Amino acid sequence: MEPIDLSVHEEDARGNVYTLRQELRYQDLVVPVGYESDGASVPRFFWRYVFPPGEPRALRAAFLHDYVYREHPNGWTRKKADRMFLAVMLADGMDSGCAKKAYLGVRLFGYRSWMKGGKNERL
Repeated sequence: MEPIDLSVHEEDARGNVYTLRQELRYQDLVVPVGYESDGASVPRFFWRYVFPPGEPRALRAAFLHDYVYREHPNGWTRKKADRMFLAVMLADGMDSGCAKKAYLGVRLFGYRSWMKGGKNERL
């Protein structure tokens, strides 16, 4: 895994915010410089079972997943975004048990976030 260049700052309303300082590419996705993410949105209660926000092995996956959920680029469905989230975490060295729990979390609870973004494509 090649580390991504980002800055971290604290904001009262949003908590920890990670900002890309370099373009992030994956397949046909290009996440632009300046794009912001909260890392993986894992509720504090589940940190010991999955991982806390800002976990380095989940940051690239979180940025890509957030981008697809918010922007709904052509050809991307929610299901495809969630599968990519899992694949990137595993590729970046995340323990498979933790990665699968995070994947299950987005599959079970990501629908509302998906519907808030983009063109509201289903699945």
